[in-house]
Amino acid sequence: MENVLTRVNGDVAGIDVGSRQYFVGVNTQEGGGEVKNFDTYTDGCRQLLAYLLGNGVKKVAMEATGCYWKVLYSMLTEAGIDVTVSNGRHVKHVPGRKTDVKDCAWIKELHSYGLLKKSFVPGAEVGELRHYMRIREKDIENKSDAVRRMDKALVGMNIRLGNAISDIQGKSGLAIIKAILDGQREPSELVKLCDGRIAPEKREDVLKSLEGLYDKANLFALGHAYGHYCFYTGEIQKCDTEIESLLGKMSEGKPEVSEEEKFKRVYHNRPAIKDLDTMVMQIYGGKNLTVLPGITSYTLLKFLSETGTDLSAWPTAERFTAWMGLAPSQYQSGSTRKYKKIKYTNAAGQILKEAVQSLLRSKHCALGLWGRQVAARRGPSVAIKGMARKLAVWIYNIITKGLAFVENGIKQYEDQQRDKRLKRLKKEAAKLNFALVDLQTAEMA
Repeated sequence: MENVLTRVNGDVAGIDVGSRQYFVGVNTQEGGGEVKNFDTYTDGCRQLLAYLLGNGVKKVAMEATGCYWKVLYSMLTEAGIDVTVSNGRHVKHVPGRKTDVKDCAWIKELHSYGLLKKSFVPGAEVGELRHYMRIREKDIENKSDAVRRMDKALVGMNIRLGNAISDIQGKSGLAIIKAILDGQREPSELVKLCDGRIAPEKREDVLKSLEGLYDKANLFALGHAYGHYCFYTGEIQKCDTEIESLLGKMSEGKPEVSEEEKFKRVYHNRPAIKDLDTMVMQIYGGKNLTVLPGITSYTLLKFLSETGTDLSAWPTAERFTAWMGLAPSQYQSGSTRKYKKIKYTNAAGQILKEAVQSLLRSKHCALGLWGRQVAARRGPSVAIKGMARKLAVWIYNIITKGLAFVENGIKQYEDQQRDKRLKRLKKEAAKLNFALVDLQTAEMA
């Protein structure tokens, strides 16, 4: 008996999203199958919505094309239509004719047979937080670029300030740069602007580093980069204000946090948000995820903006890690098994990868020791991905199942590994009719 595909979704439509037009193909019970196009202006979106409702369409599928789909998605969901935003990569895996007009009909056909998977689309509050956080991250990148250009301009005048102090964007470095731009050239005066902790130990080095050959072009470049640095610093503060206001709304009515809770220090780019640690913990339902290795409240804030706190979109931890591009690949053909590199890691997976990188140097974390062992065999990139996956599973289990995490340290991990190895050796020895003997016990006997 032949296997025939059956339609699982009736009254569906497929939409090909473009920058100028939406192409819509409907598939109703009455047999409608024409393709119509609408412009992407607000009036065109209203006409498209009226057309779908008039044809009794209850489900819609569209590709996630840039940011063009977002407004239409909001309008359709508010009207009660079930919208599936699919990954364009998945549509390409099912071959079909590819044109702007026929694409919508092909998407409609795939969706009617249930061959398209829904992409994760965050709720309104999480989507707003994601918007602010991504803008903030881009501003941090631009600010870092401005610091690099300031240092380049200083080196161009042979002012080696970066060699004498650890960070030119610190309090001392910025004070010296501002004084130089204001016209001060005397090293003995500039060194007075250094912090009290720097002057006693590094005074001579700072004095030598400030003896430069000033020229107009590099001074202009220094002022230009300093202006950009100040501008993006202000933009980051604006983002922090919006994020703080939104976090306040999201944490309303959530469980209070005990004053005894301990949180890790955020060393770089910490948002200027009052009670950041407690608000993030409240949003996560009173669960302190900073007990996990490598996780701070700032890491959680970034992760929250990508996934939210409702992980029901992923029924299992395996699907959660696969969505982030952290799951091991499966590539089997007959008896052949190959390692196939996954070509992408989404923003949430990248956040966890960045969080675990420092753990490879940790002397107290079991996850770091495990990562070093994997790195010795497969390389650091595979180790970081594996560590990030373990972290994702722990986060998933804490949020969805309420499980607790306890860092047992390297000593207990090494003891567990030793017990597993000993058990394996005993099993192999028994197969060969041998027995393992403890040397210390044998010598005492």
